[in-house]
Amino acid sequence: MPLQFNSIQQQTTFYRNPISDIDLNSKELVESKEMISLEKARITFQNWCFDGFRLAYNELAQQQETSYAIRNDIDAVKIYFNRQGHSHIRYEQLSKSFSIRGGQYNMLYTDELDSRLSHIDNQSVMFSLQITRECFLNLVGEGGITLDPFTNKVAGKQPALFASEWLPINAAIERCIDDIMLCPFAGEMKKLYLRSKAVELFILFVQASSRRSSTKTPVVKSTADREKLYFARDYLTSHYADPVSLAALSKVTGLNAFKLKNGFRELFDTSVMDFLINYRLEQARELLMNTSKNISEIAYETGYSSPSYFSKAFKKKYGVSPKN
Repeated sequence: MPLQFNSIQQQTTFYRNPISDIDLNSKELVESKEMISLEKARITFQNWCFDGFRLAYNELAQQQETSYAIRNDIDAVKIYFNRQGHSHIRYEQLSKSFSIRGGQYNMLYTDELDSRLSHIDNQSVMFSLQITRECFLNLVGEGGITLDPFTNKVAGKQPALFASEWLPINAAIERCIDDIMLCPFAGEMKKLYLRSKAVELFILFVQASSRRSSTKTPVVKSTADREKLYFARDYLTSHYADPVSLAALSKVTGLNAFKLKNGFRELFDTSVMDFLINYRLEQARELLMNTSKNISEIAYETGYSSPSYFSKAFKKKYGVSPKN
């Protein structure tokens, strides 16, 4: 059966995606892109399938809250990266419900999945890496990766959820997803590139999850503090070109310096300032690739006090001068 999306409000099927296990196991790259227009919403679906992997990108723009049910009969491990937007989701086979915010991820397994999804914000972006059960077991076996008890449940074809709460996406994962979306190749080279990035994304997921499991005493203990730290991250991304100090950010978020610095690192696997620097440079790279603006314009637009300082920071991060 294809992936099926049903409108909960109207009790109708508005989209069927014909992707199946056959596509995921294809030796050739199978890709598709579709745009669906609804009365109050527009949804973009993109898919890339090959060698036991499925990469999927869904983007929603809506004028009012939308809810729909999804039926997925593909026997695969599914890692969902919610890049933007606040959503409520219910997984029937797992008997679990979540309130998910932008910048969070989780992994689950069922051989068939019924979920109910409600989008709260006007813009939502979800990226997913799906790996067939056989391919997943081969990956963790060959790599000596320990994800128990999750892996044991996958081996036994039992429904499994990796983390009881959705986890924060770090900068390395964000960058890898950006690389996938900006793939510069076509044909067989595109498939090779996407496969390497799919494996890299899985490794980054394992690495980030392992670091969190080895954390000793958590700094972030309350939901209120967690929400404030997500607000801090969102504040930085929306004010990245402005001068920002820890003292000012502490005042804006209502967090003391200790919780802000240590809680931010605990949630996002990076410091406040390193997050800001990386975000500025990622925005600068996008401007260099997609606009005709010169280096001075981009430097000042992304919060740098001088083009020379920007050039040094860019070369340190990417290994090349922005002039190249």
